Amino acid sequence: MAKNISKKLIVILLIFLISPTFFKLLQPGFFPMQDDLQAFRVYEMDKCFTDLQIPCRWVPDAGYEYGYPQFNFYPPLPYYLGAGLHRVGIQYIDTVKILFILGYILSAVTMFVLIAEMFGVWAGMVASLLYTYIPYKAVEVYVRGALSEFWAQIFFPLILWAIYKLVKTGKIKYLIWFAFASAALATTHTLMTMVFVPIAVVWAIYWLIRKKWGNWTKVMWGGILGFGLSAFFILPVIFEKKFVHTESLLSGYFDYRQHFVNLYKLFISREWGYGSSGFPNEKLNLSLGIVQWVTGLVILPVLAIFNFRKNKKVSLFAFGLIFLTLLSIFMIHMKSSFIWALIPPLWYLQFPWRFLAVCIFLLCVLSGFAVYFAGRFKYVLGIVLVIASFVLTISFYIPKSWLNITDTDKFSDISWEKQLTISIFDYLPIYGILPPWSKAPEFPEVLYGVVKFLEYKKGSDFQTGTVEVSKDSLIRVPLFDFPGMVVRVDEKIVSHINDNCSEERYCRGLITFSVPSGKHNIDIRLSDTPIRKIGNTLTLLSFLAVILLAISFKRNEKNTT
Repeated sequence: MAKNISKKLIVILLIFLISPTFFKLLQPGFFPMQDDLQAFRVYEMDKCFTDLQIPCRWVPDAGYEYGYPQFNFYPPLPYYLGAGLHRVGIQYIDTVKILFILGYILSAVTMFVLIAEMFGVWAGMVASLLYTYIPYKAVEVYVRGALSEFWAQIFFPLILWAIYKLVKTGKIKYLIWFAFASAALATTHTLMTMVFVPIAVVWAIYWLIRKKWGNWTKVMWGGILGFGLSAFFILPVIFEKKFVHTESLLSGYFDYRQHFVNLYKLFISREWGYGSSGFPNEKLNLSLGIVQWVTGLVILPVLAIFNFRKNKKVSLFAFGLIFLTLLSIFMIHMKSSFIWALIPPLWYLQFPWRFLAVCIFLLCVLSGFAVYFAGRFKYVLGIVLVIASFVLTISFYIPKSWLNITDTDKFSDISWEKQLTISIFDYLPIYGILPPWSKAPEFPEVLYGVVKFLEYKKGSDFQTGTVEVSKDSLIRVPLFDFPGMVVRVDEKIVSHINDNCSEERYCRGLITFSVPSGKHNIDIRLSDTPIRKIGNTLTLLSFLAVILLAISFKRNEKNTT
């Protein structure tokens, strides 16, 4: 009981200590950010909830209201949570602010849990605060508004903690933690998952060798279950990417070669601005955090050398993590361009400085090592580090401006029009040559024949209606074609095409089909492709497996007490 109370007190203390980072988000209204689609994504996810489109794959309003397969490719987890918050009566814009606040709190807590498990409460507290008061964490929220990448940083410490505990104890509950944390990362930010997996693998191998190699099968099954839990999303991302335009994700402004960062900006600069990477005078802070890198790359090596005889294994491990950190930092600099050229999947990161998410995580882990090695001076060192990081960064946790708006303002007029077309090139179905030039009409176009629309409804992943056809007709629906789209007339599947481009500036790849004379019910709906069915099934089976494992663990725990 006392142990649980102390844990709660530590969490409360942590929240209090990091509250200055999100204090500005507690006021009514919203703030501008570079990725100003966060509230829109929650809004679209909520429409999926309304129509029971779960997992959500298609959103109706993106692509100028022609619909896009956004959540078939864009990691959905934070938006599921946001839509859930909205369902209890919270505004969409407020759910976004809550998600950012939770990102600060949960990443601090998970870092504390990881380091406290290894080096004690004080080291955990210091590492947690350094993981919070660091420039990139301010940039992620108040400049970029990069919700998914920000949330990914919650799961880095949680995954390493789960692996450490699983290897050390072999307990099934840590296998479950590992599986859920891995799945959460994969469905929060795919690219951060790709970058983080090598670190998790190295971490697992180290602890397996040092602690208990016999638990390697449990680590393996934890990873497999994590993949299975996220398969509903991961498999379509891998196998259905060919059905959407992705060239806009890799070209022009998003060409990774334009966004390497120099050493001054990484190590020394304290500039602050709200501009975008790659533009003159943007003043975007892409720093590693002066306190963090000095601690991890200067103070720690010195302390590790002094402690080498007394604690050889931990010292060697620290140097191994320092090497991983330096390698991650190297990937941000122009000198690493030859590596980028050899690994095309890295190109989808778009900005090499996205490695900062991993770098700052590793540096803060290293700060825990430094406090541990400081021995009787650990409290002095910890206090100095925390105060220094607070003083150097506190002025960054503020938005460029504050907008006194509500959901009504956010989703109406010019603001709404803007959200319909932001990133309109991303995930455009392959059958369209270019994105639409104007908003989708309320009703389908009649290319020939005579059709009267008695009723017509648009849902999150479907369009239905009742039509009266005086003469055999050809209808073009204001909906992009995409694998899985099925057209039914009077509940019977009919064939459709997507290459009838008559009276169009260019072919948009819209669903087009014939309707015979008479009164008919039409239904156009996204169904699951074989790969989506496999992914959904794997996720369901993995979830059931986790439940069975949890029940088994509980029974065994009762039997041993």
